[in-house]
Amino acid sequence: MPRALKDRRASPSRRLRAADCPVGDDPAAAPSFFAGVRGPLRRVLERLDAEPQTTTRAWRGLLRRLNPSRDDYNGLATLDLPACYRHLLFAEQAGLAKGDAAYCLAVERAAKALIRQGVPEDQAIAAVGLFLEACLSRAKGPIETRALVRLTSATQRLISAGYGEARATGLSRLDDRERQKLSADLHDEVGADLVVLKLYVEMISLELAQGSVNLIAPKLQEALVLIAHSIEAIRRLTLDLGPASLESLGFLPALRSVVRQFSKRTGIKVELLEPTTRLNLPPSYEAAVYRVLLGALSNVAKHSKARHVTVALKGGGNVFLMTVLDDGRGFDVTGHDPDRSFGLTAMNERIRSLHGRLRIESRIASRRGDVSGTRIEVRLPLRKTVEP
Repeated sequence: MPRALKDRRASPSRRLRAADCPVGDDPAAAPSFFAGVRGPLRRVLERLDAEPQTTTRAWRGLLRRLNPSRDDYNGLATLDLPACYRHLLFAEQAGLAKGDAAYCLAVERAAKALIRQGVPEDQAIAAVGLFLEACLSRAKGPIETRALVRLTSATQRLISAGYGEARATGLSRLDDRERQKLSADLHDEVGADLVVLKLYVEMISLELAQGSVNLIAPKLQEALVLIAHSIEAIRRLTLDLGPASLESLGFLPALRSVVRQFSKRTGIKVELLEPTTRLNLPPSYEAAVYRVLLGALSNVAKHSKARHVTVALKGGGNVFLMTVLDDGRGFDVTGHDPDRSFGLTAMNERIRSLHGRLRIESRIASRRGDVSGTRIEVRLPLRKTVEP
């Protein structure tokens, strides 16, 4: 072992001790990715650990290849892979299972940090691959190179699992909230109308029995109004469910129906700009775009005081793009309106589950005559092979 590394390990103020490594309740259950390459991996990690900043600088330069946004780059740059890999150097001191468990937990925490910052999964996975490229010059011979490749593969697998778990948790939470909302809407709108309608029918029946026919007409008129309101509420809630409308109408006709009924109900003019090329989206994309559009229009109706909304769809190349632009009063994107923030979170969860991006920009007019409004942009990757 290089003397510099021994000296660095001897200083607890500069180095983590084996006892400081975070381990789970059952470290022995941690999977071992490194059978057969322990020795070569330890040797190359010792060289990397001697000068971690050099490797990190080279890696951050390589990150530019991903062409990330500024926010994504800043998020990726916080990924401290040397710190994750360092736990494996203590494997012999703490026990192989504990060392592996500490490494797994460190990568899991790093993945959660990337998710909180909104870094796309594909960029996180690619960033780990680029770190391998930055490390290859430290490997001596094919055996150490193979060990680094094994380590990179394990890290990518753990990060992907972290993103998958976050998507599953987010979508489960989203489904629960949407079921609660649907239940509340049925109770408050349809349920209330049916209760009052039952009362009117009972009163009409009683007045018929008493021969008070002249009192029936007004109550029949009120009953008809309640029935019409219930039918409209059920139609709207059916639209909110999404997939049934998509299956019966098709993607673009379903969006036209949403836009038409929204304009009729709210009086807000909505212009739908359809793509110039044929769209061939997988069902999961269609359902997500449909629900995001519903959420965006719902926020417009509730909060924006807009007079006009433009919905533009564009497909082709490697991306599907939908933008929803309104001329409303705008809002503080970092604010905490519970109603709007849930809607925006729901949109983001749906798009992120498909490896897409959702971007929201909003401007509040500071003085009379200033331009205000909100723009929601959805980007979904298009691949040659999509789900049936």
